[in-house]
Amino acid sequence: MASPGRSMSIGQYFWEAVEAAKAVNLCSARLATRKPALLRSYVSFCLQRYDQLMGNGLQAKSPIPALTPSDLDTLTVPLRFQSGGGTDPRELLNLAAVTRLLYPKRVFEIGTYNGGTTAVFILNSSPDCEVFTLDLPPDPGGLPDYLPTDIGLVQDRSPEGFLKRAGLAGRYRQIYCDSMIFDPEPFRNTIDLGFIDGAHTETFVRNDTMKMAIMLSPRGYVFWHDYGGRGSFRPLSKYLETLPVRIYRVPATTLAWTTAGEIKKIDRRMKPRLRPIVNGMGKGNERRSA
Repeated sequence: MASPGRSMSIGQYFWEAVEAAKAVNLCSARLATRKPALLRSYVSFCLQRYDQLMGNGLQAKSPIPALTPSDLDTLTVPLRFQSGGGTDPRELLNLAAVTRLLYPKRVFEIGTYNGGTTAVFILNSSPDCEVFTLDLPPDPGGLPDYLPTDIGLVQDRSPEGFLKRAGLAGRYRQIYCDSMIFDPEPFRNTIDLGFIDGAHTETFVRNDTMKMAIMLSPRGYVFWHDYGGRGSFRPLSKYLETLPVRIYRVPATTLAWTTAGEIKKIDRRMKPRLRPIVNGMGKGNERRSA
């Protein structure tokens, strides 16, 4: 390694690169033999980081400077949160900061999972903010159009358990419905902050994006989770990268974001299907947490 402050020759740069490549390959080989189930996520992380460093994909830009400066002395995130499919601490802090600065009156989340991000929206918004979170019914039946990884998350989730243990029951509204047949019209132009973290196929991401475009208020912001993924998540990234609007990546995260002014450019006046009766909950599929 070259000493700090000393310049390196081209040859030194070359050997630094060779040593780094050997280290990465050796780590991959060790992981493949000792903990093969973790190899995929490790390689995916490395490739995502590579894209970020090389400037591939969406432009890196934080949404925070674009919001009106405010008191950010305190952000609140769950001390204990679920991992393995959820957002990481850096992403939770970014979402907490945006919530605190935006001061939304209504938040809508697609993909409750275990309620970690739902808690962040509740804890960093005003008491009169309405937080809606949508997830599949507790017994969704067959999921033929879902990725295997998404099916695993559906089977492992606990949408309301964490929120109740955190003392947040009554602070949000849980909606049980497949997002493909969810009707966004009752929420048209009323959602100040949207978060999309549902199924990850292009069909679902496109559907969720179009419906969020309908729901966002003129001052709204929307975030997507798991941008930059490889393998089965690559269609999500490709879809966002090919939209004819300005979408950015939050630096050092898998969050992507844009404003209502941009996302509403792709509102195609689609006609959503009517909401079904779900689990005997009446013609509405929404309920306030208790």
